[in-house]
Amino acid sequence: MAWAMGSRLWARSGWVRLAVPFLVGAVCFWMLAGRLTALEPALMWQAFTAVTYPQWLAAAAATAVSFWSLGRYDAVMHRHLRTGVSEGRAQTSGITAIALSQVLGLGMLTGTLARWRLLPDLGPIRAAKVTAAVAASFLLAWAVIAALACVLLAPSLLPGWLAGCTIALALSLPLISLLFPTLRIHHLKLRLPSLQAMSAIGFFALIDTLAAAAALQVFLPEGLAFTTLFPAFLLALGAGLFAGTPGGVGPFELTMLALLPQVAEADLIAAILAFRLIYYALPAVIASAHVFRPRAQIDTLPRERITRRVPEALLQQAARAEVGIARQNSARVLASPHANALTVDTSQSLTLLFDPLNGPITALLPRLAAAARASNRLPLVYKCTASHAIAARRAGWRVARVADEAVLDPGDFCLSGARHRQLRRKIRQAEKAGVEITQPAAGLSPCLLEQMARLDQQWKQTHGEPRGLSTGRFEVGYIHHQRVYCAWREQQLVAFVSFHTNPNQLCLDLMRHGASLPDGTMHLLVLRAIEDAARDGVPLSLAAMPARSVAEHALLARFRAHVAKRTGGDGLCRFKDSFAPRRIPLYIAAPSHASLILGAIDLALTMRRRPSPAHPLPTGDEEAYEDHGIAPAAPM
Repeated sequence: MAWAMGSRLWARSGWVRLAVPFLVGAVCFWMLAGRLTALEPALMWQAFTAVTYPQWLAAAAATAVSFWSLGRYDAVMHRHLRTGVSEGRAQTSGITAIALSQVLGLGMLTGTLARWRLLPDLGPIRAAKVTAAVAASFLLAWAVIAALACVLLAPSLLPGWLAGCTIALALSLPLISLLFPTLRIHHLKLRLPSLQAMSAIGFFALIDTLAAAAALQVFLPEGLAFTTLFPAFLLALGAGLFAGTPGGVGPFELTMLALLPQVAEADLIAAILAFRLIYYALPAVIASAHVFRPRAQIDTLPRERITRRVPEALLQQAARAEVGIARQNSARVLASPHANALTVDTSQSLTLLFDPLNGPITALLPRLAAAARASNRLPLVYKCTASHAIAARRAGWRVARVADEAVLDPGDFCLSGARHRQLRRKIRQAEKAGVEITQPAAGLSPCLLEQMARLDQQWKQTHGEPRGLSTGRFEVGYIHHQRVYCAWREQQLVAFVSFHTNPNQLCLDLMRHGASLPDGTMHLLVLRAIEDAARDGVPLSLAAMPARSVAEHALLARFRAHVAKRTGGDGLCRFKDSFAPRRIPLYIAAPSHASLILGAIDLALTMRRRPSPAHPLPTGDEEAYEDHGIAPAAPM
C-alpha cells in the first residue's frame, strides 16, 4: 500500500516537473503579448526584412564559434567522467544534443536521448550523467560570468550582495576541488572537476556566451554597445534557463525588453526573431539530420576494454625495488614500444612514479601528457633520478629537486669509523636490552601477522595514518611480497621492518613498532637487512628522505626544515643518516612551472588524506586511457 502511494506521488511530482516549463511559458507569452499589443506588426516585419546577407553571415559565424565551444565543453565533461569517448565524437554529440534540447526543451531528457543515440556504447545511465554534468557545470559557469559582467559593466542590473556571493563561490570552488576532490553527501559520492577542467569549463562558457551575444548584436541597431548588451543578454539567458521553456522563449524576450529600454521594441523583437532563426532553428535542423541518420555499424559495437595487470616481470626487472608499491596503490602501466612506467591518479595529476620500469623516459613523456589531458589532469613525474630528470628537461619540462634516496653498498658497509659512531652506540643499546632479530624463513604465519597488525595499530595511534601513494601501508596481501625482519624481546614482538625486494635491490618500506621500544631496535633491524643484502650481492635503499644541500633561498630552506620537523622527517633523517648512506637526488618534473607547483601541492595533499583501500577501477576508467597505452594494475 505504501509502495503504491509512493509511486503515485512520484508520478504526480514527475508530471508537475514536466508541466511547470509549459505553464511558465504560457504565463510569459501572455505577458509578452500584452507588452506587444501596442506594436505594429508592420514595423517588426520591416525591421526583420532589413537584415542584410552580411549580417546573416556574421551571425552564422558567431553561432558556429558558440557551438564549437559547446562541443569542446562536452569533451571536457567526457574526460572528467572518463567515459572513454574520443574527443571528436564527444564534441559532435554535445553540439547535436544541445542544438536539439535548446529548441525542444526538457533538456535533461532530450539531451540524454540525443547523446545516447549518437553514442550507443555510452549507455543511457552514463549519457544522463554527461547531460547532468554539462547542465550543472554550465549553470555555475554562467552564474560566475553573469556576476562578473554585471559588476564590471552594469552594476545596476544585479544586487551587489548577490554578485559578491556568486564571485566568492567561484573563488572557493577551486580550493574545494584541491582540498576535497571527492565530496560525500549521505550515500552520494561526487567527484569534483579538477582545476584544469574548471579552467576549461569557465573558458569555453565565456567563449560560448560572448559568441552567442555577438550573434544577437549583429541584428541590433548600431548605437547599442556590446558592453551594454552582454550583461543584459546573460541575465535574459539565465531567465530562460531557469524557466525551462524551449529556447527560453518568453522569459528571454521579457528580460531583454526590461533591461534594454533604449532599443525600440520593434527593432529588439525583430533582432531576437532573427537571432532565434540563426542560433536555434538552423542548428536544430542540422542536428536533426545528424541524429536521425542511420548509424554506422562501428558505433553499435561494444568497445574492447583493457584489463591487464602490471606484469610481475616488470616489477622484478626494475632497477629500483620501490616499484613494488604498485601492488597496493592501484598504479597503472604507461607503455610505449620502447619503455614502461608506473602511473598513479590523484585529483589534479597523472603522475609517473619513480624511474621508468624499463626504457627511456623520453618515449613516455608525450604519452603521459596525452593521457593526463584525457582526464583533465596535469602530467607529472615524481621521484625520478638525475638521468631521467635531465632527459625531461631536454624535452622542455621544468624540473626541481624534491628528495634524496639513501642508498648503501652492503658489500662495503662496515661499522667501524667515526661516521658510524652513533650507529654503534644504538646497536649496543639494543643488544644490551636483549633484542633479537629474526627473519621468518617459513613465511608469515597467521599468529605473527596478528602480532604485526597490533603493532601497526599502535604505531598509527602515535604517528597517524601512513601516507600511501609512494609509501606502503600494512596489509596482509601486500606484505607477503616483501622481505620482513622482526625484533623480539622476551618473546614479544616489539618492532618489524619490511623491504621491497627484486633481483636488483632491497628497498626499505614499512617500519612499525609499539610504545615500549628499546633504543636502537630499528637500527638493529636494518643492520640485519644490510648483512643479508651483502650476502646476496644486491644494493640496499633506505628509500627517500628530505633533500639536503640544495642551492635555494634561505626562506625556502627554513620552510623545508619546518615541514620535515612537523611531519617526523627530521627524526627519520637522523635515523637514515646514522648509516652514512650515499644520497642520490630525486626530482619532480612537469611541463610548466605552474603545473610543477600545482602538482607538488596536489601530491602533498593526497599523501595527507586518509587512504582508501586498493580496489579495481570503476567501469569506464580503463577506457579513458586506452589510446595512450595505460592499463590498470589490480592488486597481485
